[in-house]
Amino acid sequence: MSDYEIVGPFESHWVLVGGRQVPFLEATPTNGGIVRLTLDQRYGLDVPVADADRVIPFIADCIAVALGYNCHPRVGAEPTRSTPFPPAHGINWLDRADGGSPARA
Repeated sequence: MSDYEIVGPFESHWVLVGGRQVPFLEATPTNGGIVRLTLDQRYGLDVPVADADRVIPFIADCIAVALGYNCHPRVGAEPTRSTPFPPAHGINWLDRADGGSPARA
């Protein structure tokens, strides 16, 4: 007996938001006005077509943030990497006893 199987064929579709493919997300239209979304070939969600316009861009933004971007790219824009930890800067403490002038070290 073999250690492998050949399974398929599967019919799924890429998902595009703003003209760009959403990574790890596939969609399969089904009967009854339902779209079956599959994330990373592991997690599934059946969404009515009427709600897909709101749900799919949200999922696309979630995936982009998880991959280190600000959001899924908008039409005509390039992806922007997120900087969740901005560079540290000094704090100029004010001394109340001195009338609000900067504290002296």
